[in-house]
Amino acid sequence: MAQDLPSILQWWVTWVVLGAAGWPITRMIFAKWENRGYLLTKITGTAAVSYLVWWIGSLKVIPFSWMTIFGSALFIGLAGWRLSPDRKSIKNWFDMRMLWEEGMFLILLIFWSWIKAHEPHINGLEKFMDYGFTRSILQGSYFPASDMWFSGGSINYYYFGHLMMAVVTKLSGLNLATGFNLMLCALFSLTFSVSFAIGRQLLGKLSKGLKTGGALLTAFLVTLSGNMQTIYVFTKGYWSDIPPAFWTIWSDFSSFEKIREGWMAYWYPNATRFIPYTIHEFPAYSFVVSDIHGHVLSIPLVLFALALLINMYLHRDKEEQRWWEYALYGMVAGMAFMTNALDGPIYLGLFALLVILNNIQYSMSNFQSIFDFKKIIKSINFQKIIISLGIALGVFVVTILPFVISFKPFVSGVAVNCPPASMANSKIGPLVFEGVEKCQKSPLWMMAVLWGFFTYCAAALWIYKIKSSESQTRKLLLAWAIFCLALIIFPEFFYFADIYPQHFRSNTMFKLGYQVFIMMSILSGYTITQIWGNRERKQAWLRRGFLLLLAPMLFLVSIYPNFAVKSYFEGLKTYRGIYGLTWMKERYPDYFGAVMWIEENIREGSQPVILEANGDSYTDYNMVSAFSGLPSVAGWVVHEWLWRGSYEPIAKRGEEVRQVYEAANEYEARTVLNKYDVKFVVLGSQEREKYLQLNEEVIKQVATPVFTSETVTIYKVN
Repeated sequence: MAQDLPSILQWWVTWVVLGAAGWPITRMIFAKWENRGYLLTKITGTAAVSYLVWWIGSLKVIPFSWMTIFGSALFIGLAGWRLSPDRKSIKNWFDMRMLWEEGMFLILLIFWSWIKAHEPHINGLEKFMDYGFTRSILQGSYFPASDMWFSGGSINYYYFGHLMMAVVTKLSGLNLATGFNLMLCALFSLTFSVSFAIGRQLLGKLSKGLKTGGALLTAFLVTLSGNMQTIYVFTKGYWSDIPPAFWTIWSDFSSFEKIREGWMAYWYPNATRFIPYTIHEFPAYSFVVSDIHGHVLSIPLVLFALALLINMYLHRDKEEQRWWEYALYGMVAGMAFMTNALDGPIYLGLFALLVILNNIQYSMSNFQSIFDFKKIIKSINFQKIIISLGIALGVFVVTILPFVISFKPFVSGVAVNCPPASMANSKIGPLVFEGVEKCQKSPLWMMAVLWGFFTYCAAALWIYKIKSSESQTRKLLLAWAIFCLALIIFPEFFYFADIYPQHFRSNTMFKLGYQVFIMMSILSGYTITQIWGNRERKQAWLRRGFLLLLAPMLFLVSIYPNFAVKSYFEGLKTYRGIYGLTWMKERYPDYFGAVMWIEENIREGSQPVILEANGDSYTDYNMVSAFSGLPSVAGWVVHEWLWRGSYEPIAKRGEEVRQVYEAANEYEARTVLNKYDVKFVVLGSQEREKYLQLNEEVIKQVATPVFTSETVTIYKVN
């Protein structure tokens, strides 16, 4: 650990600098929060600086560089200070609580860095892609950044989160191979600390000890908990694609050995692939498997959006209108959209629901009054709703404008799950009725396993009477619950159509369910703490009943990290360090040497095109482009198929790459090299393995070796 501590501290100082830039703005926005929302400063600063750098780079005004980032941070900080109403009393901006909160962030950062260092390899799952995006941004000058696997094209994906990672890495001065892993650890720390701040704010009227305990529970649920699929720990397990009902394979509890076998055999990824052909991940799984993908990079923006909603609807008078908050919310939703596509529409939808509910002046006195639609409609303040939504939506559109100009959507539309046979393969408006074989439904008992804990807590919040002073918080969280229920139900009837045939609704369920998990974790932490702290005799029986049924469910969701961490990080037995390319240095030393040569000899801001063997997704092919940030003619096939919306473009390029390596003469090779303006050709073990008719003599005729190792040569095209 000692060898990594300087890098960790350097990374932490970078976040402190970005937090300092965001502090003046944060304390204005969250003026009524405890310590004026200090735990949110790092999100404010990083998002604001990254967005300013991105706009400047998108307009081709100033290139992406350390000075651009530092200058942007200075500008954001000074602008925030200038706008602060109490800028003259700056000595009141600091107190001891900030040190405690900064200490929390640092301890969490060190803690997860220590865990991550037991398996730091940037290899497997989506790591090549996420590293490649970030490396391409760091290597380039302007935006949109170059696609490292499709030379001449820009990244056709939601890359704003990767830009934030590049901003922090560039400002820190660390190599991305270290910064990539430390970014994961910083995201873990941010998720826990900001969830803690949100939990503490929601529980603000409780005693200090109970409030702190409830905030820690909220942070744990958001960051580290799982779902109740861990009940299979107490069964003999399953190895089929379609899980059997847990009560049909229950272990014989009379035998300790059988219980122990089930405990040891539990496979933690099953909790994220429980319903067949779907994905339902959550933050704890993400922090373990270490893919710094869009849904993980978006967590800080999501938590910031939720904090803004709490600020808007709990900390000011109902009649008070602060339109700038709606504009700020629209901007945050825009950044979330550019980081993880559906997050933008999801949180705009939640905002719309809250705006509408907040502008209904109708009191429902009995059951019949719920259906008195005329009176309900008359009581709605449509003017405020239109203005509020118009501001948020307008700023959202402006925020994402440079992104959508260069982005081509790869989702073909909203499709209907289980369409009638008579409507198969037809389209009505925005809805697509794909073939009737596109029919998947989630068994109710499986839904209960995944969402039962949250549903129980939401039901308890609805039934259980809490202090009248907490009624606004209760209403807000119940609105969240209703919205989350809609997100869970949506994939049962609709999905966003993409290229995946059998798992056609998996991405839809994944993106929606991930946000449900975060919101409902916050609701559950609040509910449990409120009921636990209530000592009124009238509700004592209800309290005991709730806690009695809660205990086994809370136990099941809480034990998840025990299995996930031990499995992925190999029992935390071998400390390997935080540097992420050791695996490549050991397994592919010559390719590692080639990447290092590129880093040393190709200046930042320059991205000459390279040629290397392209391979299938999730393989070790395309290492040089992924880890150098130089664009290759063709890369991972399925990924580019998705991003380009068609298989043909990447398939064609794959054959052209083959044409160069297997060229019979100089003309055949030069035709492709000239077409894509290739400057370097990589020739190593992967190229020899893939292209059985490889003709190195032709390559020598058109290019000159500039790097040579035992098995890898980089040729510079003449």
